[in-house]
Amino acid sequence: MKRLIIVLLLVFTCFNPSFAQRGKPKLPVVIEAQKLTYNDVQKRAVYVGNVVAQHGKTILNGDKLIIYFTKDGKEIKKIVVMGNIHIKSEKGEGWCDQLVYYPAQEKAVLIGNAKLKQGKNILVGDRIVAYKSGRVEVVGQKRRVKTVIFPEEKGGESKRP
Repeated sequence: MKRLIIVLLLVFTCFNPSFAQRGKPKLPVVIEAQKLTYNDVQKRAVYVGNVVAQHGKTILNGDKLIIYFTKDGKEIKKIVVMGNIHIKSEKGEGWCDQLVYYPAQEKAVLIGNAKLKQGKNILVGDRIVAYKSGRVEVVGQKRRVKTVIFPEEKGGESKRP
C-alpha cells in the first residue's frame, strides 16, 4: 500500500511543480488543447479538445481542463479535468472520468471508473481520494473496491502501488 502513494503522487507532480521539484531546477508545465478561453472576471482558464498537460515525464490527457484561480488571480484554487482522463508517469498510470485537484489541500480526487496501476498491481474504485501526506481513500459506489497486489520479488523492492 505504501507504493500506492508513489502512483498517486503523479497527480500532484503534474499540477504542482514546486512539490515535484524541491531542490531541483524547475520544469515548466506545458498545456496544449484545441481551444483556450480565459475569463478574467471569473478567474478561470478553460482548455477544451484533446487536452495534454505535461510536467517533466508526467503526462495527463483529458477532454477538458479548467483552472480556477483565487480572486487576486495569483494562485490556483482548484483544477478540474473531465472526460477520458489518463495520467502516465515513470512510476505508474491512472484513469478516471473526472479529476479534481486542490493545491492548497494537496488533495487529488479521481471520480468515476477510477483506476491506478503500477506494474501489475491495480487499485480500482468509483472514487479515489489521495493526499500528499500519503492518506488514500477508495470508495466503491456502483461496484466494490478492488486491489490486486503481487508479492515482492526476491532480491528486489516490492512493486506494489
